Amino acid sequence: MTDLAQWLNRQTNDADLAQTIMSMAAAGAELAAVLRQAPIAGQTGLAGSENVQGEAQKALDVISNDIVLNHLKANSAVSILISEELDEAVDLSSQGRFIVATDPLDGSSNLDVNVTVGTIFSILPRAGGLLQKGSAQLAAGYIAYGPAASLVVRITGTTSVFTLDANGVWLLTLAAAQVPATSGEFAINTARERFWDAATTSYVRENVAGETGAAGKRYNMRWVGSMVADIHRILMRGGIFLYPLDSETVSKGGRLRLLYEANPMSWLVEGAGGRSTTGRQNILDVEPTDIHQRAPVILGSSEEVKRVEDWYRRA
Repeated sequence: MTDLAQWLNRQTNDADLAQTIMSMAAAGAELAAVLRQAPIAGQTGLAGSENVQGEAQKALDVISNDIVLNHLKANSAVSILISEELDEAVDLSSQGRFIVATDPLDGSSNLDVNVTVGTIFSILPRAGGLLQKGSAQLAAGYIAYGPAASLVVRITGTTSVFTLDANGVWLLTLAAAQVPATSGEFAINTARERFWDAATTSYVRENVAGETGAAGKRYNMRWVGSMVADIHRILMRGGIFLYPLDSETVSKGGRLRLLYEANPMSWLVEGAGGRSTTGRQNILDVEPTDIHQRAPVILGSSEEVKRVEDWYRRA
């Protein structure tokens, strides 16, 4: 089987970019091993601190950030690290060509119940500065820590999936992921319905009406509460993920972070034939104003995303 190093050799002539992806993959392999032993080591509880967003940090949030930081410090190609767990960007190398933006442990609130969590990363050219559109990404990926550890990565073109074997090697298991254009599944937190805007409410009501409504088919709702888990399901079998702007999050610009959640996930989903939007524009076209900027996120099967966009146009 093809391993990650061999795949990268075919995908890019940029050795520094390949090495940066390998650094994130190595960090993921190390973190996968830590997560397997975390309940035994007593590492699933709170760390007693908060990140820049005011969210309580788990012990593993801190550990995962340190793992990523240490791997990138050893890579002279990386100049700057932007992390969800750090207030400010960290300078790593004055000569490095890349910026890495990361959520080192997405979905960490699920650790206590052994639900899939993940690491999300985006690689940007240093020359563009800290605040760049998602369309400027050179590569992006995530690592899902579930029954198997999966690395999903895209440079340009297609989105590929690797699985970590027993020897710690990432092996290619899906060369070109393809998100079906249509689907009968949607992922949204319905406990927030009272905050939704008219477009989101209308779209979800159509789905709930099933074959008796305008959508004309039956839908199932899925919601894990871990972005990596929800997006990985959509990447493998289709569907749509929605965390829209609503009346509670509007003052912050949304719930999810643009640089290290929305942009890399949009990059991956679009590479697999899917679509992404804030409701009013493509996520990859959003101009960032802050490294921890938030944004509405709607992405997945192209026809489903288009239906949501149609509702926003009507609104």
